[in-house]
Amino acid sequence: MKVLLLQHHLSSGPAYLYEPAARHDAVFDARMPHLETDHMLPDDDSGFDAYMLMGGIMNAGDVAEFPWLDQAAEVVRLFTAAEKPVLGICLGSQIIARAFGARTYDLEASEIGYIEAKVTAGGRDDRLLGQEFIDPLFLAEFHSQTFDIPEGGTKLIEGLPSCPNQAFRIAAATYAFQPHFEVTPASMTQWVESSDKLVAQFVPDLPTQLPNLLNLHHYGAHDFCWKVGAAWFDLVAERMRRS
Repeated sequence: MKVLLLQHHLSSGPAYLYEPAARHDAVFDARMPHLETDHMLPDDDSGFDAYMLMGGIMNAGDVAEFPWLDQAAEVVRLFTAAEKPVLGICLGSQIIARAFGARTYDLEASEIGYIEAKVTAGGRDDRLLGQEFIDPLFLAEFHSQTFDIPEGGTKLIEGLPSCPNQAFRIAAATYAFQPHFEVTPASMTQWVESSDKLVAQFVPDLPTQLPNLLNLHHYGAHDFCWKVGAAWFDLVAERMRRS
């Protein structure tokens, strides 16, 4: 199993998703065009079984500054057309939304910390989300933009009124998740500690609250990642068998 991986920072890789990936001996081909100018995305889906897009500090619409964002969206469309599973997290979810014509836009206040996530009725009928999770479920967030659900997409997770669209599926196996459900406690701590302004501006108490939040919510978030990640990699394996 070979997974094309779009990664934007060394600190924002698949993290806990490596665990379910190991069940299928998945190999990640990491492309980091933000960090390495020679890390180009492929022109088509050949040679890959799936496509995973991780989070980043840029916005999905910053195509003038980061022209590879348009190519990232085109690759989403190619994999979706080929019915090869796609999984986008945070920035990756916003790239998927734009790939199918949906709007991405700034939030009034950045969403940072552990936020309650509620699976929708559509989610409960979904292959990935129709499982038993910790209730209430809190997942890590660290973003300043959000997305509309593309036409034809199924909303899977509902968030707070200030950012209600948290996950959707489009077509058979293209999934977009705003929460960083893959994140480890160490990574979340690093992100919070290294934030120059967003944490201080929007959640100034988070650095002192984070250890307790991790104690409260880490188990449920890790359980969610294992179950959702395992189901997604199972989809990849099923698609490989069909082809």
